Amino acid sequence: MAAPAPPGGVERVLTGHGTVSGHGTVSGPGHSADVDSDMLLAGTNTAGGNGAPGAGGGWWTASTAAEGGSPPYAVWAGRLDGTGEKKLISPDDGRHHVHPVTDGKTVVWAAYQDRWCYLLARPLDGGPVQQLTSSQGIGCAFTTLGVEGKTVTYTDVGYKSRTTRAVYLRMGEGDPVSIPPTGGGNPRTISTSAPSLHNGKIAFNDCKYTGSTGTLCRIAVLDVATGRRTEVADAKRPAPTALTSRYVYWLEAEDGDTSPRALHRANLDGSDPLVISPAPGEDALIIDGLTASEDAVTVAARTVGAAAGPESAAKLWQFSPDGTRRERVSCNRGDQVSPASAGARQVVWIDTTTGKRDLVTRAQPVGTCG
Repeated sequence: MAAPAPPGGVERVLTGHGTVSGHGTVSGPGHSADVDSDMLLAGTNTAGGNGAPGAGGGWWTASTAAEGGSPPYAVWAGRLDGTGEKKLISPDDGRHHVHPVTDGKTVVWAAYQDRWCYLLARPLDGGPVQQLTSSQGIGCAFTTLGVEGKTVTYTDVGYKSRTTRAVYLRMGEGDPVSIPPTGGGNPRTISTSAPSLHNGKIAFNDCKYTGSTGTLCRIAVLDVATGRRTEVADAKRPAPTALTSRYVYWLEAEDGDTSPRALHRANLDGSDPLVISPAPGEDALIIDGLTASEDAVTVAARTVGAAAGPESAAKLWQFSPDGTRRERVSCNRGDQVSPASAGARQVVWIDTTTGKRDLVTRAQPVGTCG
């Protein structure tokens, strides 16, 4: 199957489905919806986390599918300001190309075919696709990718080894390096995962299943240049991490993925811990998605006890690092999922308000939605 043609549309235009006025109202055949976001890519046609976008250095990147969502998926990139032509990054080779991230110079993504998993990279200014590493086996996966200069991070889920490890590599400078769990034990009951990358440091989850007491986890930070490893905090059922030059952010859940999750923050050395959004209480959020910049931390979440209808869909909530500011990124009525920070307070995400899974952005949160 050939790769899909570049989805049409520039900022505030929905090609084939109507146009968006300066007030954010979609008009045209088949659509009537109010939106307050700027369109980057209309109709990615992706499903679930496969279509999660990346952003960095003034660029976005996302995975798209042919009409109807049929594989193989392809990776595209474009400028956050909507200028210039979109670029097809992945090759048209029959593989399933997903999970793209970018730092504005390089795009890194995962590709799957049969029982093989590949980690690939390509410069935004052109050049050949580079295979960084590969894995084989049913259930193999490369997830939670990150790229910064030559450094790439990811979670490697190994089928043969039945292990999960946070991994980093330096493109063109040697083999991938697995970050080992602390404390030793059965390799199948200990893990590191969910790395986030910033300024040459990696935050990640470090967990051990004990049987009698369940899974014990901590949040840690590794300095790639020095090898120094810092234990930041103990954590219950931690989910993704996010890292900035000053803070580590992470989520904790008491009772699994469908329960409210607390949003935590601490300095890189573990000092000054803060619960930005607590799990209990009337403002608790069922969070699934975390991203951060120096100025803000953003989550995708449903509110506890929301009535059926548009407000029960996932929405983006943005907090200041000190937790004093809590705002909605967008008042769009559809699902708002898979946020990626584009710097400052700008976020890109997948939005379903138009009836399709569109890639959209806002430069700053809207505030409140009354």
